[in-house]
Amino acid sequence: MVDNDVNSNVKWYSGVLKHLTDDPTRSIREIAKEMGSYRQKVWRKKKKLEEDHVIWGYTAVIDESVMNHVMYMILMKLKPMTKDLADLIKTRLIRKEPLKQNVRLLNVLYVNGEYDLVVMFSGSDHATARRYYDSLRMVYDEYLIEKPIIIDINMSLIREGKINPKISRLDDFVPL
Repeated sequence: MVDNDVNSNVKWYSGVLKHLTDDPTRSIREIAKEMGSYRQKVWRKKKKLEEDHVIWGYTAVIDESVMNHVMYMILMKLKPMTKDLADLIKTRLIRKEPLKQNVRLLNVLYVNGEYDLVVMFSGSDHATARRYYDSLRMVYDEYLIEKPIIIDINMSLIREGKINPKISRLDDFVPL
């Protein structure tokens, strides 16, 4: 009988997560109605997901170009992770160092593959982005295997699981 309870919970949590990722602004009442349940049960499942940090938080997906910002990605090859490097990364993020340089972090990912750290951010102009890039090169210098790569992002097609409502603008990149 335990397997059925586990499967039922997984189904419930998956259902709540799907509804919240589709639209986190919807009311618990609306979600419960669509799931064929009652509000208190959905609310308890949602709270449990938040307490267990399955849900880290809720956010708005912003069109950086409307804010007159440009998006960038920095790809970094690092030496193997050490306690000092982990502390440096965590401290800079917790202290919100990028905000002091007028950049907005979108995603920072520690990954496997050719690169180890991927930093996605937006800035008001190329000079701001370059200053941030150069500051990262200096701060992480002793941990870098090679010079990081910076990439301008022309257009987000999907962010945070959401398809860009202006995806048809991709046609603007087709050569004449």
